[in-house]
Amino acid sequence: MNMLAIFDNDGTICDTQEVEGACYTKAIERVTGKSLATLDWTICEEPTSSAIALDLLAGDPAAVAKVAAIKDEFLRLLEEECPKFPGDFAPLVGAVQFIERLKKEEICSVAIATGCFDTTAKFKLRCCGISLDDFPHASSSDVPQRRDIIPLAAARAGFSISSVVYFGDAPWDVRVCGILGIPMIGIGRRIEQLRTLGIQHVFRDYSDANAIICALRSLKTEPNKAPRANAGAILEVRRRAHTQ
Repeated sequence: MNMLAIFDNDGTICDTQEVEGACYTKAIERVTGKSLATLDWTICEEPTSSAIALDLLAGDPAAVAKVAAIKDEFLRLLEEECPKFPGDFAPLVGAVQFIERLKKEEICSVAIATGCFDTTAKFKLRCCGISLDDFPHASSSDVPQRRDIIPLAAARAGFSISSVVYFGDAPWDVRVCGILGIPMIGIGRRIEQLRTLGIQHVFRDYSDANAIICALRSLKTEPNKAPRANAGAILEVRRRAHTQ
């Protein structure tokens, strides 16, 4: 197999909704006494769990220890909320079966690159029926920036970045794929927004696995399929988020 599919987690594998952001914010408040200005990650320059916390704690000599405490409290809150909101910890339709099919039929190799902390990603994926440790992976516990997380996951899988097709659900995924020069398949609740940002292949979930596999193969056989970062469209998404 000379192709690597790298999957984001939240919104791409796990159908993460409101609870995750609320738990993250509460963990930050309990550890630092500070509040985030927004839960809309589209307006964040680097929307990963570690990067947001490190930015909030810039200049604090205890920042590293506090981020570790935030990670622990975040996990505890997620575990507490999971039984109350099981839909927020469930996989997108067909996600687990699709990933298993990619491996079983040797369509391509699979890795996971998540902007979550490692422990919270493991918990959410375990709720979805997936063990993170079964896959080469990288998280924001390794490096805070998504542009570094994805190449690290690829390297751990034994692939160059030129062999990657990325599965993501958000505007920041489009931006980083443009920066890295890799093609992207859009999955999840934001498919109309992803179309606006120039992603050609978008799917609400994995129910039409054959169509997604066709898109996956086409992106690696046709040159120059990496999304071109549409700065104007991304700025418009951010502007709308600020005004809502």
